[in-house]
Amino acid sequence: MKEITAYLRPDRADDVIRALEESGISGITVIDIDAMAGWADPRSKRYSSRYTSTYSRVVKLEVVCPAADKDALVDVIRREGYTGHPGDGKIFISTVDEAISIRTGETGKAAL
Repeated sequence: MKEITAYLRPDRADDVIRALEESGISGITVIDIDAMAGWADPRSKRYSSRYTSTYSRVVKLEVVCPAADKDALVDVIRREGYTGHPGDGKIFISTVDEAISIRTGETGKAAL
């Protein structure tokens, strides 16, 4: 299994989430965050003047999927998140060793 973590522009998040749902993903974690990174959208910076150059509003998406689905889901995120401007975001992919459903006790893909 893989975990896909994507950092996106807030104005692209709805389109990315819709496209992921249309791809069959039923579980997506969506978190509004303030990111400190050179790839964050420079137009959405906020906080005091001391931090204005480093923090900006970003949406973080997390999806755990079977390894075979990873490439297709990454393509969806890239296609729907793309604007062509600095600050479009980043995608990180990690290996998930195990998944367990708290309610049912199911493991692996069945736990998703």
